[in-house]
Amino acid sequence: EKYKLEKLAEANRNRVILEAEASAESVRVKGEAEAYAIEAKAKAEAEQMAKKADAWKDYQDAAMIDMILETLPKVAAEISAPLCNTKKVTMVSSGKGDVGVSKLTGEVIDIMEK
Repeated sequence: EKYKLEKLAEANRNRVILEAEASAESVRVKGEAEAYAIEAKAKAEAEQMAKKADAWKDYQDAAMIDMILETLPKVAAEISAPLCNTKKVTMVSSGKGDVGVSKLTGEVIDIMEK
């Protein structure tokens, strides 16, 4: 009888230990799965943010170029407006560099660059 009770107690103890180990393993596996899911979600969000940043950068560059191309003719018109009121232009040149109209337009462009 004592042997039987000892074996039942040992079997019960082993059952309790195995149940506890199974429960711990279940918790560990569930935790690893949740951690993997969180990591995958974070990587996906980071990739999405990087793509958005690239798209905004491209958009910003394109918008800036568009604005410059739209504004430059207006700036050139404002800079050259006083020349429209000129009746006569006399140019003196040493012979080096641009001469005539190309010199005049070159000066307008130089002003625009500044």
